[in-house]
Amino acid sequence: MPLQGFCWLLCCRQGFKLLGRDYGEKEEEESFELRTKDEPACNGRGPPEVTLTQPTPCTANGPSLSEMPEEMRSLIIEKSKIGLEEDPEAVVKGWLYREVQEGWVRKRRHWFVLTQDSLDYYTSNDKTAKRLGTMVLTSLCSIIWPDKQTYKETGYWSIIVYGRKHCYRLYTKHFNEAVHWACAIQKVIDSRAPVETPTQLLIRDIEENKFDPEVVEHIYKHNPILMYTQSPLYAPLLPFSYGSLDHTFHNGKGYTTLRDEAVKVFNSLQQLESTQDPVPLIQGVLQTCLDLRPLRDEVYCQLVKQTSGTPSTNTAAHLRYWQLLTCMSCT
Repeated sequence: MPLQGFCWLLCCRQGFKLLGRDYGEKEEEESFELRTKDEPACNGRGPPEVTLTQPTPCTANGPSLSEMPEEMRSLIIEKSKIGLEEDPEAVVKGWLYREVQEGWVRKRRHWFVLTQDSLDYYTSNDKTAKRLGTMVLTSLCSIIWPDKQTYKETGYWSIIVYGRKHCYRLYTKHFNEAVHWACAIQKVIDSRAPVETPTQLLIRDIEENKFDPEVVEHIYKHNPILMYTQSPLYAPLLPFSYGSLDHTFHNGKGYTTLRDEAVKVFNSLQQLESTQDPVPLIQGVLQTCLDLRPLRDEVYCQLVKQTSGTPSTNTAAHLRYWQLLTCMSCT
């Protein structure tokens, strides 16, 4: 009889324990949080590593890992398993929506992988998934961070990544995920070595040999990029970020990217040679330089180029280049 009573007591205690768990008593469960290493403030350069926290107290009614959105689960990378990852070079990976235009604008869901060299996207997260596209990340790439206006209009948080040939417009429904991707991509861009244009390299050579006229003459003679040309310019002489919108406060004047504006200025310089009244063109170039300060060195280099090795130095067209150069030196 005492043995039966003892068994009955154990059964009752187990039953009350189960009831208590179902009706709100706390127990230890695993919880997952996105945390960056050493918890730094995210200023565009936060490290992209994501760790798995140890079990912490939570209620039985709290969300489990299986209930979390797949986009958030995809960002959880356990450091202790990094050696087992199929792509250990990946900085961040997960599902994102990419804007595509197929007669109309639509969003397609892809598996994105960010490495120290590029941003790639695939058909799925399988090992054998087909890679659909890649953007090589350099110091000239730029990123536009999430903004509330886009979220109000579309219901998605967006980030825009500009590369040399491509522009990725990426979307997610979670603000924290958008910021995490933006931080990681910006950190990779900042870690890349600065890109130098051929003109910059040649300017450095001229500076190093400025006391040797023969070497300087040889540099000019064998590098047409430093000399006068009647051909159009397809890229700036100096480096500018792809899709840089640092001058958006002048958008009311119709300015686009700095790279595009640099090419437009060179086109205006070439028009000085044939126009009857050069004053409007000169005023337009000077106004652009006043509005867009980063373009000033670029325009100066363009003028030096167009006044070096000209076919004839005694023409009105050549004089106009020097007049504009004089105006830039006085303002």
